[in-house]
Amino acid sequence: MKKVIFTLFSFCLLYVNTNAQYCGNTGAGSGPSQCTPSGTLTKPGLAPLSDSLPPLVNGTISSTVIQFKNFDTITFGGQNLTVQSLRIDSIGNSPTGVCWVTNKANNTWANQEDGCIKINGTACATPGQYRLKIIVTANIGVPIQTDAGAAGLYYYVRCKNAGDSDTPVDTSGQAANTNLFVAYGPAASCGSGFNDPTSNINSLSIVPNPFNNKAVVSFYSDKTGVMTERMTNMIGSEVLRKSIEVRMGENSSMIEKNNLPAGVYFYSISDGKTVATKRVVISE
Repeated sequence: MKKVIFTLFSFCLLYVNTNAQYCGNTGAGSGPSQCTPSGTLTKPGLAPLSDSLPPLVNGTISSTVIQFKNFDTITFGGQNLTVQSLRIDSIGNSPTGVCWVTNKANNTWANQEDGCIKINGTACATPGQYRLKIIVTANIGVPIQTDAGAAGLYYYVRCKNAGDSDTPVDTSGQAANTNLFVAYGPAASCGSGFNDPTSNINSLSIVPNPFNNKAVVSFYSDKTGVMTERMTNMIGSEVLRKSIEVRMGENSSMIEKNNLPAGVYFYSISDGKTVATKRVVISE
């Protein structure tokens, strides 16, 4: 049975970078509108391979589509077993701020069916290499749920700050199962104005964070004028936008939960040239 699991999960682990959570948890679930299978793959698997997947860039909205083809049969104990269906249940240990959806509302694909996975969000995570934890249920006549990593198969997603070079994927600790995370740098820079000494906006803070009703945004501006506040969810959809009058020096504003669901969001304030961004969590 372990050989069965190894074969099945070679399909799953070649799929892409996702998620600290399923995008459906923020109201944008899987379905045909999310991505379109290309139908160009001639054998089971996914494209691209993990080594060819560009790193996520902190503070930048990402949207990546991965194409794949499900298996027909697998060999186990000298027998060919039919893969009736395969479902992605969850994907963990990815950079904070990104999530996943697919072209199927139930995240399940039939024998030899073409599919696609769309990765969305704005990463805000420690620069490094993340080994994904993918849980799937394979139906080979009976449903089997397992962790693909436990079967010895791995897939890596990289995250970096803007301006950093692309560090190659490091698989040296894979056999010893020791490189669940490989750090590339000490801290995340989550926006072009975040921790940027040349920005006109500094010392951005949100208190309390997390919040379940409202929170106070505080920041320092080097100039007077009209600036734009906006907030996006993990898949990059804008949930708040408004203009505010800003004076030179200390400023404050209020953000409210209203009807927003609990989850991770990104608040930013911009003068049109520079932007400061802060990760914010709305609790139940």
